[in-house]
Parts: sequence; C-alpha cells; structure tokens
Amino acid sequence: MSKLVATLAIFFIFLSCGFKPIYKITSDDIDLNGYSVEVVNQVSREIIDEVNSTIVQDENQKFKALINIYEDLTPLIVNTNGTVAKYRIEIEIAYKLIQIDVDETISTGTTRGYAQYDVTESEIVNEDTRKHMTKIATKNAIQIMTSRIQSSISR
Repeated sequence: MSKLVATLAIFFIFLSCGFKPIYKITSDDIDLNGYSVEVVNQVSREIIDEVNSTIVQDENQKFKALINIYEDLTPLIVNTNGTVAKYRIEIEIAYKLIQIDVDETISTGTTRGYAQYDVTESEIVNEDTRKHMTKIATKNAIQIMTSRIQSSISR
C-alpha cells in the first residue's frame, strides 16, 4: 500500500512540475495561418504540391516565410553488380521568417525530413514510390519548420 501511495505522490508531483514543450502547437497558440510562404528556388512538382497542401496561405498576413528547398537522393544499398537496392531521400528546408510591416527578419533556420524506399524491378513502381517518399520527407520537414515558425511568432 505504501508503494502505491509513493508512486501516486511522485506522479502528481511531476504532473504539475511546469514542464511545457517549446515546439508543441496547441489550439491555444496563434493561428497556424499567421504567415504566408514563398518558395524561392525551383523544386519538383511533388514538393510544391506538398507545401501547398500542408500550409494554407492567405494574402493578408503579418509574416512571410521565404523558403529554399533542397532535395537529395542518396543510394543506401548498392548491389555487387552496381545496381541500387535502397535509396534515402533528404529534403532540406532553409527558411527565413520576415515581419512584413517592418520588413525585419524574425527568425531563420533549417529543417530536414527523411524517407527511404526499396527499389523494385518495375521502373513505374520505383518512380511512384520515389514521388510518394519525397512527399513524406517534405511533410516531415514542413511540420518541423511550422512548429519553429509558430514558436518564433508567439514570442
């Protein structure tokens, strides 16, 4: 019985210790649509589609994020005959958050998203898988970027 009471006491002490994650976005935070996004460099259609579907943009915003997106396709496993058996896709997003009314840079940073896929014998399946994994890696990088931007805006 004393172990149960001690466990419950420790649980309640840590429950109200004041810990708050700095990159967690909740409904109490600023609206997720508090900024617009502009992709500065040329990227593939899959990446642009993922950016547009993940981030809802509006013209009347107080902040603008300028982003450069870089895609890297790296062979992870190469067979003895020289063919690639597995690829890793890395999406790197370098962003700069600007407050529009004063034209001042609020925050800068870089985020990365990763995905891997196995190569099959069908080129059509490989291309579809690559596109899908590119979208997943892009979504991962955008989610991290969004939470960092929201943290910068809330400060």
